[in-house]
Amino acid sequence: MQTADWPAVLGTVATIFSVAIAGYALWRQLAVLRSQMVIQHFSDYARRYAEIMERFPERVHEQQCSLNDLGDTAAVMPIMRTFFYLCFEEWALHQRGYYDPKMWSLWHLGMHNALAKPAFRQAWERIASDTQFGARFIHFMAEEIAAATKPQTV
Repeated sequence: MQTADWPAVLGTVATIFSVAIAGYALWRQLAVLRSQMVIQHFSDYARRYAEIMERFPERVHEQQCSLNDLGDTAAVMPIMRTFFYLCFEEWALHQRGYYDPKMWSLWHLGMHNALAKPAFRQAWERIASDTQFGARFIHFMAEEIAAATKPQTV
């Protein structure tokens, strides 16, 4: 190698170094963007969940409260449908691998807690009979109902 070749070699090394730094910066920026999107998605679904829960009569959360105890079931059933559609969306996103296990466990726990209450299970029976969610979600819900109604052992 001659002395005249050194500027070209140094230029090539500098270019490779610059591309590596730019690649790393892009990789970090994409990681930050992904985190922001996950937080935004979680916040949106948490807001939707809270809005649904606020629309229910308070008694819906009582362990002995049936759907008929809530009074006007025609007013409660649309809220229940919205709740179960949200559950379906969350489940479908989980099935596609869009949730990490910790995030899914939060949504899963919320579904489990709701299905432990008679009013939610009774509403699900009505909704499942007239709505096409697909066999896999129906099976998932059946398993969740079985788990939610299983007697607790100490």
